[in-house]
Amino acid sequence: MEDADRENNRVREQNAKLGGDNAGLRRDNERVASENYDLRKEVDFQEGRNADVSVQLRDTELRLKEKEDQLFCVRREVDGLRVTSQQNKTDGADLTAERDALEKHANCL
Repeated sequence: MEDADRENNRVREQNAKLGGDNAGLRRDNERVASENYDLRKEVDFQEGRNADVSVQLRDTELRLKEKEDQLFCVRREVDGLRVTSQQNKTDGADLTAERDALEKHANCL
Protein backbone atom coordinates (compact mmCIF):
# COMPACT_ATOMS: atom_id res chain seq x y z
CA MET A 1 0.00 0.00 0.00
CA GLU A 2 2.88 2.35 0.77
CA ASP A 3 4.28 1.64 -2.64
CA ALA A 4 0.94 2.43 -4.20
CA ASP A 5 0.73 5.71 -2.24
CA ARG A 6 4.25 6.66 -3.26
CA GLU A 7 3.49 5.79 -6.85
CA ASN A 8 0.25 7.76 -6.66
CA ASN A 9 2.09 10.79 -5.19
CA ARG A 10 4.81 10.51 -7.81
CA VAL A 11 2.19 10.39 -10.58
CA ARG A 12 0.39 13.41 -9.05
CA GLU A 13 3.67 15.38 -8.88
CA GLN A 14 4.50 14.40 -12.41
CA ASN A 15 0.98 15.34 -13.51
CA ALA A 16 1.27 18.75 -11.78
CA LYS A 17 4.66 19.33 -13.40
CA LEU A 18 3.28 18.37 -16.80
CA GLY A 19 0.26 20.64 -16.21
CA GLY A 20 2.67 23.54 -15.52
CA ASP A 21 4.68 22.68 -18.61
CA ASN A 22 1.45 22.49 -20.60
CA ALA A 23 0.37 25.96 -19.36
CA GLY A 24 3.78 27.37 -20.32
CA LEU A 25 3.51 25.81 -23.76
CA ARG A 26 0.00 27.26 -24.18
CA ARG A 27 1.32 30.74 -23.32
CA ASP A 28 4.18 30.29 -25.80
CA ASN A 29 1.72 29.04 -28.41
CA GLU A 30 -0.57 32.06 -27.87
CA ARG A 31 2.40 34.44 -28.05
CA VAL A 32 3.67 32.86 -31.26
CA ALA A 33 0.15 32.87 -32.74
CA SER A 34 -0.14 36.58 -31.92
CA GLU A 35 3.25 37.25 -33.51
CA ASN A 36 2.20 35.24 -36.57
CA TYR A 37 -1.00 37.26 -36.83
CA ASP A 38 0.96 40.53 -36.65
CA LEU A 39 3.45 39.29 -39.23
CA ARG A 40 0.63 38.14 -41.53
CA LYS A 41 -0.93 41.62 -41.30
CA GLU A 42 2.46 43.15 -42.17
CA VAL A 43 2.90 40.75 -45.09
CA ASP A 44 -0.59 41.59 -46.37
CA PHE A 45 0.19 45.31 -46.06
CA GLN A 46 3.49 44.88 -47.90
CA GLU A 47 1.82 42.83 -50.65
CA GLY A 48 -0.70 45.64 -51.13
CA ARG A 49 2.08 48.21 -51.13
CA ASN A 50 4.05 46.13 -53.65
CA ALA A 51 0.99 45.97 -55.90
CA ASP A 52 0.62 49.78 -55.68
CA VAL A 53 4.30 50.32 -56.40
CA SER A 54 4.11 47.89 -59.34
CA VAL A 55 1.23 49.89 -60.83
CA GLN A 56 3.15 53.14 -60.28
CA LEU A 57 6.24 51.62 -61.87
CA ARG A 58 4.27 50.45 -64.91
CA ASP A 59 2.68 53.90 -65.27
CA THR A 60 6.06 55.58 -64.94
CA GLU A 61 7.58 53.26 -67.55
CA LEU A 62 4.72 54.08 -69.93
CA ARG A 63 5.22 57.83 -69.38
CA LEU A 64 8.96 57.37 -69.92
CA LYS A 65 8.30 55.50 -73.17
CA GLU A 66 6.01 58.33 -74.32
CA LYS A 67 8.67 60.91 -73.44
CA GLU A 68 11.33 58.90 -75.27
CA ASP A 69 9.07 58.71 -78.34
CA GLN A 70 8.46 62.47 -78.15
CA LEU A 71 12.18 63.09 -77.76
CA PHE A 72 12.90 60.92 -80.81
CA CYS A 73 10.36 62.91 -82.85
CA VAL A 74 11.78 66.23 -81.67
CA ARG A 75 15.32 65.12 -82.51
CA ARG A 76 14.16 64.03 -85.94
CA GLU A 77 12.45 67.41 -86.45
CA VAL A 78 15.58 69.24 -85.25
CA ASP A 79 17.71 67.25 -87.69
CA GLY A 80 15.25 68.10 -90.47
CA LEU A 81 15.36 71.78 -89.50
CA ARG A 82 19.16 71.69 -89.51
CA VAL A 83 19.11 70.31 -93.06
CA THR A 84 16.56 72.95 -94.09
CA SER A 85 18.60 75.67 -92.39
CA GLN A 86 21.74 74.54 -94.18
CA GLN A 87 19.89 74.53 -97.50
CA ASN A 88 18.53 78.00 -96.76
CA LYS A 89 22.06 79.23 -95.96
CA THR A 90 23.31 77.78 -99.22
CA ASP A 91 20.37 79.29 -101.15
CA GLY A 92 20.93 82.62 -99.37
CA ALA A 93 24.60 82.60 -100.28
CA ASP A 94 23.73 81.76 -103.90
CA LEU A 95 21.13 84.53 -104.01
CA THR A 96 23.56 87.01 -102.45
CA ALA A 97 26.19 86.08 -105.02
CA GLU A 98 23.62 86.42 -107.81
CA ARG A 99 22.47 89.81 -106.49
CA ASP A 100 26.06 91.01 -106.27
CA ALA A 101 26.66 89.81 -109.82
CA LEU A 102 23.53 91.63 -111.03
CA GLU A 103 24.54 94.82 -109.22
CA LYS A 104 28.02 94.55 -110.72
CA HIS A 105 26.53 93.97 -114.14
CA ALA A 106 24.11 96.92 -113.67
CA ASN A 107 27.00 99.18 -112.67
CA CYS A 108 28.86 98.19 -115.80
CA LEU A 109 26.03 99.36 -118.03
